[in-house]
Amino acid sequence: MEQSMYAMIIIIILCVMSLISFILFGVDKHRAAHGRWRIAEKALLLAAFFGGIGGLLGMLVFHHKTRKWKFRILVPLFAFVQLIVFAFVIWSSDYYRAGETAAFAMQTDAVVAVEKTGSGWLFDGPSEEDLLIFYPGAKVEETAYAPLLRMLAEQKMDVYLVKMPYHLAFFNINAAERVLENSTYARYYLGGHSLGGAMAANYAAEHEDAFDAVILLAAYPTKETSLATLMVYGSEDGVLNRDRVHAAEELISGTCTAYVLEGGNHAQFGDYGLQSGDGTAGISAQEQQSRAVEEIIRFLDDGS
Repeated sequence: MEQSMYAMIIIIILCVMSLISFILFGVDKHRAAHGRWRIAEKALLLAAFFGGIGGLLGMLVFHHKTRKWKFRILVPLFAFVQLIVFAFVIWSSDYYRAGETAAFAMQTDAVVAVEKTGSGWLFDGPSEEDLLIFYPGAKVEETAYAPLLRMLAEQKMDVYLVKMPYHLAFFNINAAERVLENSTYARYYLGGHSLGGAMAANYAAEHEDAFDAVILLAAYPTKETSLATLMVYGSEDGVLNRDRVHAAEELISGTCTAYVLEGGNHAQFGDYGLQSGDGTAGISAQEQQSRAVEEIIRFLDDGS
């Protein structure tokens, strides 16, 4: 099911729970005014827990339970949390969608078989020895990276593209662990783009024995590591913090290779259109991805 559908379901559930909470506060107020059997306070608080906005509106509209300290503290807190959930669901459902080129690259052919799994997609090419586990960038549909990853699978190594919750890698930094447990390659590499690359680098730094190198696209590590690391980014990248890229080189005690793709920008490592704050690329997305693949292969062939 598409994430936007999940977001709609969550919003509907929150709205229904708020409506129920609002009604319960109104009913209890009416019963109190007429000396009838009341709704237990625990039940009202439970309803407010799941429908905080409705509970708070019920207190204010019906002037009910406004003198009870438990309600004056807890119900506004529940409402605040629900507002945060609302905001996050709406924010995370607005993400960059994969384009038509990516959709085409997701098709199986005689060279690369694209296999859907429970936690992502495997680009199964000619290699039987090497696997790159790839973390996608923040708020980017994972399959947007299919063109680049397919080229890599055709020429050098199999690639496992990880599907991230809400398209945000920091919700599943340990995703590589499941892939490692269910595969039997001789050599493993971990990488990713943008935020996904940063999260991949952090995981690799804490599990150095599991990987042979780290491959980062428009990303940099934030933890010390002895793993060989490749950082590839575009000269026109308007999103990447260059100062942090240079500072990150001091964290890498192993082989560190930083390569600038002239004319490349931040978004063209994938196929998801223009990205807010990014620079204007001077080369096509296909050229940027092809040159990135060339650098990755050169890095690995040189012994990382």
